[in-house]
Amino acid sequence: MPANHTPESDTYLEQRAIVHQLLCDDHTERWTPKQLQRALSDIAPDTIDEAVAELEAAGVAWRLDDYVGASHCARYLFSLDLICI
Repeated sequence: MPANHTPESDTYLEQRAIVHQLLCDDHTERWTPKQLQRALSDIAPDTIDEAVAELEAAGVAWRLDDYVGASHCARYLFSLDLICI
């Protein structure tokens, strides 16, 4: 079980979906929260915000102003085929 997966904040599946979107090569590296919400329309906007915050705290994603993206580390691991989507 991942270190940031806790019973109080059960966004494990949502985090996986967000990382998948952030690493997809059919989109720019930066996403707005609205773009993520459109791409993941089956996930509530508040849940997306919570999951992004957890990913940011874990160093997997970054957030700057109105943008979200995969961290350099996540992209590098993806380029080494250590993260498969």
